[in-house]
Amino acid sequence: MKFFSSRLLTIVFVLLYCGISLSQNKSLIVTRSDSILINFQNHYQLNSNSIIPFSEIITLRGKILKPYHYSFRYEENYFQLSDSLKFSIFDTLFITYQTYSIPLLKEYKRREFIVQYDDRFADTVKIVKKLSPTLTNESIFGKNIQRSGSITRGFTVGTTRDFTLSSGLRLQLSGRLSEDLEIVAALTDENTPIQPEGNTEKLDELDKVFIEVRHPNAVGTFGDYDYNNTSGEFSKVQRKLQGLKGEFNYENHFGRIAYASSKGKFNTNQFNGSEGVQGPYHLYGRNNERDIIIIAGSEKVFIDGIEMKRGEANDFTIEYSNADITFTSKRIITSATRITIDFEYTDQRYTRNFMGINYSTQLFNNNLKINTNYFREGDDQDSQIDISLSETDKEILKRAGDSKSLAVKSGVEEAKPDSLGNIIGNYRKADSLIDGQNYTYYKYTPGSGLYNVSFSYMGETKGDYIKESLGNYRFIGISKGSYLPVIFLPLPELIQMANISIDAVPQKDIRLNFEFAGSSYDKNRFSYLDDKDNFGMAYNLKVNLIPQDIILDSYNLGSIGLTYKDRFVQSKFSGIDRINEVEYNRNYNLSITEEDYNEQLRELSLSLNSSDLFSLSTMYGYVNRGNILKSKRLVNSITLSDKKNYSIDHKLDLVVSDFGSTSSYWNRQTASGSYNYGKASIGLSFLYEDKQEKYRYTDSLLSSSLKYLEYTPFFSLNNFDGFDFKTNIGYRIESYPVNAKLETESYAFTQSYEFNYKGIKEVTSSFRIVIRDKKYTQLFKEKGNANNQTILVRSQSRFNFFNKVLTGDIYYEASTLKTAQYEKVFIKVTQGTGNYKYLGDLNNDGNAQENEFEPTVYDGDYILTTIPTEKLYPVVDLKTNTRWKTDLKNIFDPYSFIGKILKPVSTETFFRIDENSRESNTMRIYLLNLASFLNDSTTISGFRQFQQDYFLWENSSEFSIRFRFNQRKSLNQYSSGIEKGFLKERSIRIRFKMVEEIGNQTEYINLNDFVSAPENSNRARTITSDLVSSDFSYRPIKNIEVGFKISIGRTIDVFPTNPTKIDMNSLQTRFNLSFTGNGRLRLELERTELISNENDNYIPFELTKGNSLGKNYFWRLNFDYKIGLNLQTTISYDGRLQGTDRVIHTAKAEARAYF
Repeated sequence: MKFFSSRLLTIVFVLLYCGISLSQNKSLIVTRSDSILINFQNHYQLNSNSIIPFSEIITLRGKILKPYHYSFRYEENYFQLSDSLKFSIFDTLFITYQTYSIPLLKEYKRREFIVQYDDRFADTVKIVKKLSPTLTNESIFGKNIQRSGSITRGFTVGTTRDFTLSSGLRLQLSGRLSEDLEIVAALTDENTPIQPEGNTEKLDELDKVFIEVRHPNAVGTFGDYDYNNTSGEFSKVQRKLQGLKGEFNYENHFGRIAYASSKGKFNTNQFNGSEGVQGPYHLYGRNNERDIIIIAGSEKVFIDGIEMKRGEANDFTIEYSNADITFTSKRIITSATRITIDFEYTDQRYTRNFMGINYSTQLFNNNLKINTNYFREGDDQDSQIDISLSETDKEILKRAGDSKSLAVKSGVEEAKPDSLGNIIGNYRKADSLIDGQNYTYYKYTPGSGLYNVSFSYMGETKGDYIKESLGNYRFIGISKGSYLPVIFLPLPELIQMANISIDAVPQKDIRLNFEFAGSSYDKNRFSYLDDKDNFGMAYNLKVNLIPQDIILDSYNLGSIGLTYKDRFVQSKFSGIDRINEVEYNRNYNLSITEEDYNEQLRELSLSLNSSDLFSLSTMYGYVNRGNILKSKRLVNSITLSDKKNYSIDHKLDLVVSDFGSTSSYWNRQTASGSYNYGKASIGLSFLYEDKQEKYRYTDSLLSSSLKYLEYTPFFSLNNFDGFDFKTNIGYRIESYPVNAKLETESYAFTQSYEFNYKGIKEVTSSFRIVIRDKKYTQLFKEKGNANNQTILVRSQSRFNFFNKVLTGDIYYEASTLKTAQYEKVFIKVTQGTGNYKYLGDLNNDGNAQENEFEPTVYDGDYILTTIPTEKLYPVVDLKTNTRWKTDLKNIFDPYSFIGKILKPVSTETFFRIDENSRESNTMRIYLLNLASFLNDSTTISGFRQFQQDYFLWENSSEFSIRFRFNQRKSLNQYSSGIEKGFLKERSIRIRFKMVEEIGNQTEYINLNDFVSAPENSNRARTITSDLVSSDFSYRPIKNIEVGFKISIGRTIDVFPTNPTKIDMNSLQTRFNLSFTGNGRLRLELERTELISNENDNYIPFELTKGNSLGKNYFWRLNFDYKIGLNLQTTISYDGRLQGTDRVIHTAKAEARAYF
């Protein structure tokens, strides 16, 4: 639910604009004075546009006239003198009056008659002079405002749809309202629930609506905005909000208040990657919810603690609606890859509100800074979105306290009789004997069941059912699945946090920081149970000795700095966002299960920098969590570098932990060195970890122990005759405990090569390949592990040879993923906006099946989408395409014999392959062994297209010919079965001019359209068609075009036992009238007749193209016209009579004003 409607934002903007305008004047009412000569017409018009009645004072010959001396027409803004008043034609009237200060002119005109002297005629002439427009964007918004956008009003009415009004406003403003006021605004009253695609580095947030007014001392924001607070360690907050925000800044004081609707709630997912799987990885909500929507742009993705960039050319892409993330070939994912993702998501349960208050000040010449924050974010338990809570549900929530496991109810309910008294449910109850005990479960039997059952995701191996498809869950055994027939009731939560931080500089080289925070986290606003543990506190003390120079006998040895940190976090303290660094738990060998204990952290850091060549840093820290965990950490880092030729660094990280009954010793080391020689660079990197966790007083290692060694030499060559080259070759040995002792698990060999070339203008090319071979030892093979090879390839090249005689491009990308079969789902939409219609429950099973939906051109009220099922398969995902265009006219001398022959010839070739395959021999896919593509047993989804065009006089308006061959093949494994498609088109198109005014386009198309589909689908067909069309165009003058098109064809579907044959003939005429620079009028009349030999067969949509058997009549009118500079009008009318149906009329009208 939107916190502020867009219409309200528009009203706020208008009021704000008017208020600012009024604030720039002392009063809206002003006093004006006019002097007017006496005239014979006795008609005296004021110069202002209006007058406030009875505010006038008229003076004649120094005397103020009485009201009976004149008559005033206030609505027309003039007065007349009384006949009884004595005056002379040489007198002057003086009038003082009050009026409104409104910047409107008395008249608006673009032209006027003027009289001027003409030298040619030696006389005065009247001419029309064009004036600069008075009603312009500048006169409305001001000359300092940059604006763009439009406002739209329209309606639609028709036989099959109600009268509906449509309106839209899109307005973008930026600029200065005055010397001190600046405005930036994006306004719309259109609802665009479109999530941007997460495959680019920058997102286009189409639905962002806001007004922001800036002053040197204040900023006001209304609408959508990003809220960022980076002060303090406990009060870091980032949110995408919709509401109000105000900021002020005066001298050394800064304040901010925000009150808004929060688009989502914050969560973090941490997991290790799967070997050789780039994705997709599904993200889950706080309570393990699967069906969530990620708030676009809210994600932060980290690999091994390093933040990644979104985009197909960068590190990852994300599908916000499905909550799936996939990593590109630039970042290879292995079983050792540590992935952390912070994000905001919505589960569409409760409206969520946010409030933030910040105040900071600086005192004593900025030596003392005080910052306070208060945040409140929570669900409104009385405002549900996609759920409806009954009184029984609310009572369950009241008794649940903070326990999610208690806020649950049965998902099983008896099916209710329909209008005919039939009970049509989707599940039946079944009994089974498991481990000697009777167990009741539910079996999916659509149309014949007695129950309707809802299921909830519990987590892997925490349920008894698996999800086969939408609404279809199958029992597989106790604790062997992921779902249970229960419904979890969502707990509305409320979190509040306040803190104060003080930064002080008591001396020039010392900085102190102290922060204290308190929080309250109510996990269930419906219940007062368990509220005693809502409150928690935390503090952080930091002392920083700014690096000081060490001078010995006038020789500078470098600088030394010292930092001390002391932090305490109570177990019940809850931050609004992340309060620890991304890999904090790993750095100190902590686990999430220990977060229920108070935590004490102390760190002491020392840094030494010697000029620009040498730096050394060391850090000692320890963490205590209650009496259960003590962890000590020592980190030493050293760097040697001259910033130009060489660089060497080494880091030693030791962690010793005590978990009560267990202890841990973790040795982590990283090192790298490089040397630059001209354009070349060579180096070596090194990784080492040895983690030994064991029970006290024993030598037996726990399963969490590990050891690995990895070293990677690398080499790069930059800008060598336009050529760039990078390579690194890594070797990794991993060991894990077996029978309480470390044993070598695997050897991994990773190669990476990257080439880029821009040496000549004819060729631009980039190529990157990563090859990783991981081989397990025999001991671990016996435990079920298998050798794995991962190949990631991305290549893109563009060519332009022989002065555009041959141009082309090649694209190739392949990676290893996990993918699912897809399920077709039909979604109901507004009538007229869909492309399917529902035929009804044909088999009386109470469920909508695929064969009960039919494609339609008109009045569709369903759309088809696909959603992934939950079972994932490891696949190779390959995408490649190439396009080549030849133009032979520039190869030979155009005056030679062969040059004249080849001059009109040009060609274009396009080839594309998409394959998502489970082929075990992956090299068959990488090397484009087409025999392994589109395979029934291995292909999840695949597509192949080849198109070849030959042109004669391609760009000639007098005569041109195009020969086309186009073939497409596809295979998709849906949850309902395999669907295969084949389409082949062969066509010839001739364009020519009979005379200057008459042109013709004649085309012959031979088409084969074959589809095999499951029995529950109505898409199966075997269609062959031949179509001939000829289109005549007559242009008697430039602005008029009259056209006539005739088409005949025959289409045969041999899929039914008795083939269906349809003969088609069509006549179409049109009239186009162009109003140069202003608009166009188009009239069309069409008659299409379909004659079939078989009326009992099902006729696919592709056979008729949406027409009915018999005669089909269509008439269309489209008129668009531009009125003035900024107003566009459009009128359209469609009528049709198809077969024996009634006549259908549809009319639309729209006016669009541009700013």
